[in-house]
Amino acid sequence: MIFILVTLVFLIVRIMPGDPVRAMLRPGAPQEYVDDIKHSLGLDKPLFIQYFEYLYNLLRGDLGKSLAPVRGRPIAKDLREKFPATLELSITSMTISILIGIFTGAYSAHKRRSFADYGFRLYGIIIYTIPVFWLGLMLQLFFGVYLKLLPVYGRIGTGLTPEKITGLFILDSILTGNIISLVSAIKHLIMPSLTLGLYISGVFTRLTRTNMLDVLSQDFITAARARGLSERVVVYKHALKNALIPIITMLGL
Repeated sequence: MIFILVTLVFLIVRIMPGDPVRAMLRPGAPQEYVDDIKHSLGLDKPLFIQYFEYLYNLLRGDLGKSLAPVRGRPIAKDLREKFPATLELSITSMTISILIGIFTGAYSAHKRRSFADYGFRLYGIIIYTIPVFWLGLMLQLFFGVYLKLLPVYGRIGTGLTPEKITGLFILDSILTGNIISLVSAIKHLIMPSLTLGLYISGVFTRLTRTNMLDVLSQDFITAARARGLSERVVVYKHALKNALIPIITMLGL
């Protein structure tokens, strides 16, 4: 699958209209200069040779050089610098989405055909169909502009970057005991995490509800109710535990 995706990326980039070399140069650049850059990048070689060089470079971790904003800078270096921020955002947003999705999905299944059920089902559909950039803009407008509770850009306040240990600002602030940086990093992380978390939670809401309804119809749930266990224990201890198995599997993927 990875090999197919890599091949598709290579082919799509090559068949796209336009000249990438001319796009990075000023208008009216001499053709000789354009040809020199193409030669240095290997873009004047036959396509199959470019493809095998592309695969070889990928296997040894060479992702090429950046054309902008700093020309000649290794792309792998840019990715290493941005990876901690991506990891931090991914962990927090996924945590938010799981907590919201599991709660709303389980409660919706528990209160099947109630107003709460209809409301959470509608939430699961709408929240995932809303363009995520629009959701982010609305949260910025509400929490950042109107209420002025959260910053609308950046990872941390000016001059508050903690000593680098892992590159994760929250973790580095904790490890260095920098409370001011910790508070600033958390405040900057809330809004993007909430945006992605709400967006993804719609999937977990629908998945949890579907799994819960399937589990609640099984014989061991009927037996648990027959033993006199409270409905809350039956639903949130026995049923939910089994309904989470497919969700954990999906998270692993």
